[in-house]
Amino acid sequence: MRIMKKSLLVCLMAGLALPHAFADSLLTPEQDAVLYYNATLINPATEQQLPEGWLLVKDGRIVQTGQLQAAGSLPAAATQIDLQDQYVLPGLIDVHLHLTAGPHRVEMQDGKPVLTMKGDSEITRYHAISTLASGVTTAFSPAGEAAANAEYVRQQQAGSWPGPKLSYAGYIFEPTPIIGGSVHPKDEAGWQAEIASQQAQGVDYIKLYAGLSKEEVAMGVRLANQAGLQTVAHLDSVSWQFGAESGIDILTHALPTSAELLTGTAKTAYLAERKNPANQRFIYSWFQYVDYDSEPMQRLIRTLKQQQTRIDLTLVVNELFYFARELGALYPETDMWVFHPQMRKGWRAVMAAPSYDWTAEDFATAQQQLPKVQQFFKRLYDAGVPLAIGTDSVASGPFYLRELQLSQATGLTNWQVLQLATTGGARHLQLTDTGQLAEGFVADFIVLAVNPVIDLAALSTVQTVVQQGKAWQVDDLKAQLTSFTAVEL
Repeated sequence: MRIMKKSLLVCLMAGLALPHAFADSLLTPEQDAVLYYNATLINPATEQQLPEGWLLVKDGRIVQTGQLQAAGSLPAAATQIDLQDQYVLPGLIDVHLHLTAGPHRVEMQDGKPVLTMKGDSEITRYHAISTLASGVTTAFSPAGEAAANAEYVRQQQAGSWPGPKLSYAGYIFEPTPIIGGSVHPKDEAGWQAEIASQQAQGVDYIKLYAGLSKEEVAMGVRLANQAGLQTVAHLDSVSWQFGAESGIDILTHALPTSAELLTGTAKTAYLAERKNPANQRFIYSWFQYVDYDSEPMQRLIRTLKQQQTRIDLTLVVNELFYFARELGALYPETDMWVFHPQMRKGWRAVMAAPSYDWTAEDFATAQQQLPKVQQFFKRLYDAGVPLAIGTDSVASGPFYLRELQLSQATGLTNWQVLQLATTGGARHLQLTDTGQLAEGFVADFIVLAVNPVIDLAALSTVQTVVQQGKAWQVDDLKAQLTSFTAVEL
């Protein structure tokens, strides 16, 4: 109220002193414009904080930003919202969110147990709302059922389903059968047909997966490019080096677990481990063996920088594997409201599946590798390889915050981490008008009670989410979740 009285007085004084036309432009409310004022604007792109800042929003975009000066005035607007000394940050971007998938479960197909990732629209809607309530306004699904993703986008754009703006890939190209998750065409004509089918369902990327051969990876990149699509890949035995040289646009997960990136006795020992396909200890053992100063790794980093291959490392996934028997402590049940009740039932068991036969010594060894994983992140960051923040989850919530904290622990400042979460995500998704509090940018921002530049945990204090100019109160979004809890799969 103090600022409103002050601003009105200043407006009247300015109207006497300034040219008449300019005074009228300040005092005449702009139709359909919303003014958010009395907040600290935090812009990671410029590492600037603007106390007593304001944003003028119209037609889903930021029209103007500024700071209330002692002798200045606020722009007039049809709606004015006092943010009461809170903090405004650009909306968060999750570049690895499987919004329409799962929960993971096993179904019988031809008498054999097969993993299924098929989702349900009500569960998707739950996760979309909980993710938006966490402050994520934009996301990328790097794999999933294209038809389900397309339906979500239609409903979200129509305003029927609250949730993050989504771009997406379709079924992964992978030999291992996953219901609602994977395809593996037999020949090039089959690949072309599947790519065309996915493209018709609105995909932006083709997802290449860990079980493919070098020849298939190269073919996938070539055929995707011919169709005008980009590629995202999770690779294993095929090295990141080959993937980058082949022109893959995005590499995902801090699991570049190819033996081709190792040397000498380390490479020999690692290859011996990999002879047993059921042994999942390579998830941590590769980091035991790798030498980041070796020529293969230095060459990889140079190539990734030169190609500007975009990376989302999802450090949180490594931690989930390495601490699979301690997830209750890392993610207490009170944080898991972001998951639909059907997901809460079994997510910890799903994460523990790869380590079902690990001993206590295996877990201890795995956990000792987490700093080595984080060192890989820092090496890429320092080299200028473009990184962004992803969770590999179906709902961002605590996983997003944890990814930021793991990134910060590599030696980044809070500013640098917030850049990855905003402008880094926009660059990753090639969005030139998203991720900043600046004139002409999409009006995606969040209002927090605590300053995230001081403490990243402030991201758990989101009060309001503004997405493309539409404001959502977090408490109201959470209240909607009860409408989608009755689904049984």
